[in-house]
Amino acid sequence: MKNRTSRMLLGLLVVAMLLSCVAVGAPAKKDKTPTTAPATKPVVEKPKPKPLRAIRVAVFDFDVIKSVEVDAGSITDQINAMLAALPKVTIVNRDQIKKVADEHKIALTGLVDTSSAVKLGKFLNAQYIVVGRASKIGHTFYLVVKIVDVETTVQTTVSAKGSVENGFENVLERLVPPLKKKVRKLQHPVVKPEDVALARLRKAARPLAGKVVLVQIEERHINRPLVDPAAQMAVAGRLKSLGFEVIVPKDPKAGWKDALLKRGRYIKQKVDYLLEGEGVSAFAARMHNLISCRARVELRLIAVPGRNVTVCEKGVAARVDLVEALAAKSALEDAGVNAADAVIMQLARQIKKPVPDRKKGK
Repeated sequence: MKNRTSRMLLGLLVVAMLLSCVAVGAPAKKDKTPTTAPATKPVVEKPKPKPLRAIRVAVFDFDVIKSVEVDAGSITDQINAMLAALPKVTIVNRDQIKKVADEHKIALTGLVDTSSAVKLGKFLNAQYIVVGRASKIGHTFYLVVKIVDVETTVQTTVSAKGSVENGFENVLERLVPPLKKKVRKLQHPVVKPEDVALARLRKAARPLAGKVVLVQIEERHINRPLVDPAAQMAVAGRLKSLGFEVIVPKDPKAGWKDALLKRGRYIKQKVDYLLEGEGVSAFAARMHNLISCRARVELRLIAVPGRNVTVCEKGVAARVDLVEALAAKSALEDAGVNAADAVIMQLARQIKKPVPDRKKGK
């Protein structure tokens, strides 16, 4: 019995040793849990810097109170130097500013009147004018700079201050960063939202896209000849922008009109509409050395072949310029575009709601 028990223990020991050998030699089971790659941060592209537009700036002599004890001309020179160092900024020469101011009898000494500065800026063909004032309150110097948009008269103000103990040069140094930042912002391209009326016009003109229109508009300026057709070219450009195909006859006095009305063709090209009319402009008033002119353009649209007027509309406008001829041409252009827009809107309404045919009882 004792021997039998010994043999059983020995057998169990052998089995245990074999099992341990199998466990050690067996390959480890692979973990079926999928491994994920370490998360990578998304690449964020840096926005491209907006291109700066070139601007022309006129800097007028600053208004300096006596207690500052700094020459106004030196401050103006410093501001000119700051702006000239910026990219795409052109500074109007001070001698040119003085010459134009003398011609138009505008005082430059201590010029802070915005209306006078804007008027002079237009004469100088500048987009922006810069005026400012240096003052002293207690033991502090103040420098306020106004950048005025000549077209919109919107003002941008930049200022700096500093202790009298550090001198006025310290104030000018403090002005550089904010002035640079403001000018760069003004140089960003101005994106104007599309006018609501223009958007409505484009929508109305979509069914008319591809139509061929022959444009013939006679123009005159009372008591002054105008050589090139301002209203006609403005109307042609407007129609092209709306998707029309436009024909402008090279010789307005040639005998093409009868053939166009009878057969609906100009030479060999098929035409859908004849848009003809007259434009007139005249001197209106003289305002602060500027000349104002008014214009009126009347247009008639005829579906060809045929002689019946489909749409008849007019447009009026007024413009101001230094030269009467330029003011007249600009007014004719605006009046022509206004009349053309009215014609297109009327034609679009007629196509959308055709006139009932009484003969057929419709």
